[in-house]
Amino acid sequence: MNGINLNNLHSYDDFHLILNSRVISTPSKKKIKSDVPGMNSTWDFSTVASNGEIIYNQRTIVCNFTLICNSKAQLQSEMSKIAEWLQDTPQSRLIFDDISDYYFMAEVENEIPIPEEHSVAEFTVVFTAEPFKTSLDFVGNDIWDTFNFNEDYMQTNEYDVVGSKSITLYNPGRLIMPTINCSANMSITVNSKVYSLVTGDNKNYGLKLKNGANNIVINGSGHIKFIFRKVSL
Repeated sequence: MNGINLNNLHSYDDFHLILNSRVISTPSKKKIKSDVPGMNSTWDFSTVASNGEIIYNQRTIVCNFTLICNSKAQLQSEMSKIAEWLQDTPQSRLIFDDISDYYFMAEVENEIPIPEEHSVAEFTVVFTAEPFKTSLDFVGNDIWDTFNFNEDYMQTNEYDVVGSKSITLYNPGRLIMPTINCSANMSITVNSKVYSLVTGDNKNYGLKLKNGANNIVINGSGHIKFIFRKVSL
């Protein structure tokens, strides 16, 4: 039965909930505007701090469920378990069975009204989620069952380098900051800017991979791996 997975529990397999419908809203842009006297319209400062990147607010995901039980007493007992599952879970991975290669970071923040009719309850759950969905697998894993032929690239994300190596790394999603693991000190050049890397995991807050092809020059000797997930609206 189609449903959701939250905190490693499934809506139907664990609680016998029927998912009637869902609405996954797109996030709204986070706008920072200022009126200037004597000027038409407004100044928009929304992307100043983000270096031109559009910033988004959280999004909402609305799911409607039905629970059918054998008696009123059983219904109330089961609904208590369901309420604890949904409302006691902090922000966690929310996965839909039919979008199983992505997860949303989401949680239920508000109350859940539960109208009951004898041994049947139909109710709506509103999740507050981060603006983007994220792939379950790392880019470059190329796991056949979750490979998306419309979006993904067949590529490797790790390389052996002796001296210098030029690579093209494809990012199938939005702008993303990768973790770069090195077996020795190295440096990389991306868009004419040089980044120094030390042995182990590196996360440089000035380095982001754009959507599509990223041409990178690696300098040094050793093994290097680019670790990142696909991020999408």
